Amino acid sequence: MELLDLPARHLADALRRGESTVGSHLKGVFERIRGLDSYYQAFSQLRVDEALADAAHLDGVPAEDRDGLPLFGVPVAIKEEMEVAGLVTTLGGRGNSAAAPVDSEVVARLKRAGAVIVGKTHMPEFGQAPYTDGAWGATKNPWHADRSPGGSSGGSAVAVATGMVPAALGGDGGGSIRVPAAWTGIAGIKPTRGAVPTEPIPHLWFQLGTFGPLARDFDDVALLLGVIAPTMEQPTAPERLRVGWTLECTVAGIRPDPLIAEAVEHAARTLATDGHDVHRGQFHWEGSPATLLVQSWAGMRDEADRMEHPARLEKRSRQVAALGRLLPDAVVRWALRSNDQIEAASRQVFEGLDILLTAVTPQLPPPTPQLHHLGTVRSQIESTSAVSFTGYWNMAGNPAASVPVGLTPDGLPLAVQVIGAHGKDHLVLDVARRLASTLTPVDRGNRR
Repeated sequence: MELLDLPARHLADALRRGESTVGSHLKGVFERIRGLDSYYQAFSQLRVDEALADAAHLDGVPAEDRDGLPLFGVPVAIKEEMEVAGLVTTLGGRGNSAAAPVDSEVVARLKRAGAVIVGKTHMPEFGQAPYTDGAWGATKNPWHADRSPGGSSGGSAVAVATGMVPAALGGDGGGSIRVPAAWTGIAGIKPTRGAVPTEPIPHLWFQLGTFGPLARDFDDVALLLGVIAPTMEQPTAPERLRVGWTLECTVAGIRPDPLIAEAVEHAARTLATDGHDVHRGQFHWEGSPATLLVQSWAGMRDEADRMEHPARLEKRSRQVAALGRLLPDAVVRWALRSNDQIEAASRQVFEGLDILLTAVTPQLPPPTPQLHHLGTVRSQIESTSAVSFTGYWNMAGNPAASVPVGLTPDGLPLAVQVIGAHGKDHLVLDVARRLASTLTPVDRGNRR
């Protein structure tokens, strides 16, 4: 396998051994991006000169010091909502024009670990939809070009799914890592609330959101998570896990597609075959979807208020910011208290469980919608179903992973969601590794 197709951990090992210089490898990465991205539209900005300068610095690191850099020379893509010094933080739109003066803390941690940031990836403005489109166009799903890759971290997911980079960072405020991971057949995790820093942003949508990694497999996801959340505990997993599974949705009336339901049931049977205690459960879902709406509207209001050019925002963004400004502080405090109640309820669920299996989304990748020109109400109605299995866990704060488990007869990715108790991210990753089917970039028939 050529270096361009290696997982991040193996690529770092190869570059440390000197199988290629970082600079030479990076030139190949940008050549691949130039050959693919005019079609897929994953990247919004590239930092070619800066990345090559970073590569030259890494090539000068003595061999004996390279082992201390777990991501030595690994090219990584960054979602638009994170700051990368020297690039504009667009948040998916045209409201900003000045370059960021400093890196987000997660980006700084990646760089200190030896990663090379190659550029930033497309997202819908403010990440307000589980689809990735905007005035610039729409990001294509590499499995079927007329299907959505999901969002809002759709650009990051497609950059990984097409093999342009081995790993990327996304953000998840209601499913924005897990939905695109599911619809593009890659691995992704929403970490436990508070485990990954958001600085210099004080918060992501009033505690709903967190940054997290996307990669081709869960060994690489774990590698990146260890870099951006180095103090996270790695508890020893019990030999016999208590596993629950359900096809029930936290939003009343929504059922998963039969192929997705079958995938969840198959994942449960796989763990039962491994000797774990597996049962189908019925769960009481605490709280109201209104909690998520309040936090997201207030969060987007604050983001809009920080824009340099608010008049350039999309129609739906201006509307949601206006709705956010109508929210009294008392309503936001109510939403945060509701989050506390939802978190307490989830802790009770996981007193009797180690792992919960559900669908990631109720539907397979749908035809690509164009939502950026719509108003807030229509855009959010179009988005509700896609995040109906994921948004609850943003309110609860639990770690949750999207695990690729194969393809439908029509060649669309299938995925299941693995959820764990607070702080049990590495247990989630262990179970995800067991269940995952690795779908390599060369399998993708639409790749050019």
